[in-house]
Amino acid sequence: MAIGIKPSEKIWISNLINGTYKKQLGEFESNYVLVKDKQVFKVNIVATVINKFQSTDGKYVSLTIDDNTAIIRIKAWNEDTKKIINFEIGDLVLVIAKPREYNEELYLIPSTVKKVEDPNLELMYRAEILKNHGKPESIIPKETPQLEEVKEEKIEKEDETETTRRSIISLIEKKSTEEGVRVDDIILSSGLPEQ
Repeated sequence: MAIGIKPSEKIWISNLINGTYKKQLGEFESNYVLVKDKQVFKVNIVATVINKFQSTDGKYVSLTIDDNTAIIRIKAWNEDTKKIINFEIGDLVLVIAKPREYNEELYLIPSTVKKVEDPNLELMYRAEILKNHGKPESIIPKETPQLEEVKEEKIEKEDETETTRRSIISLIEKKSTEEGVRVDDIILSSGLPEQ
């Protein structure tokens, strides 16, 4: 069985992040990201370095890159750190890499990373992606139902807090004298916990 070389896919980072990571079980099969109906084994991205991290022992380096649609990290260990160690924040880079996932974070393992000297390359790159893939997608939260539940809980808590605040103000107005009002009296009258 011949193993073919998979071409790299020019893609928006947001579209890649919105895809579904597929881990293959076979020994010679590559993992990929399913973006709509396309299997993406390797990406080709032009983006700006916005963050850099290097471990104290130098055995791990990561770059965070941004293509104006989303951000993603490039991670390298041991000998592969040479591929990304010389880049700095603000550099425009061309990245050819394999997507991987760990702890629900999609990241890139670099094959090739080059500094882009001609800013026109970025414009041509973006025009080509627009032609082939259309406008970039918005990032879709992976767990939308839980986010909605959290928002609803937050709104309910804010409503409770506002109601409590109004009832305390009302009690202060009713019980207030020229000397003011004792906090103990308000706590007892309100029926609320002391906090």
